[in-house]
Amino acid sequence: MAVPDTHLRQIARWCEQCVPERLRHQVRVEHTVRGSNVTIVEARAPWRADLGPEWTKRPVAQLRHDGSHWRLYWPDRNTRWHLLQDVPARTSPAALLDVIDEPGRAFW
Repeated sequence: MAVPDTHLRQIARWCEQCVPERLRHQVRVEHTVRGSNVTIVEARAPWRADLGPEWTKRPVAQLRHDGSHWRLYWPDRNTRWHLLQDVPARTSPAALLDVIDEPGRAFW
């Protein structure tokens, strides 16, 4: 199942808006796509020379598309994904992206 391009653009736009441009040299919010899953990732600039030049990345949330609906998952400390049971499936990822920023959620 391919993820609709319009939905990928929504997700990309949301990621760009998470961090002000003046701070993007230090931190970014990005997304990766694997099949019908879109993973939201926080990327941080290298902060110690001995750790190398690579940015570190930490998964924040995962959106899964079943062909008609999206579901939202959160990662535990072992990066195992768990469905957010209290958040209903949506036809668009926009409402689920808003949930990621809700205070008290286990994403950031």
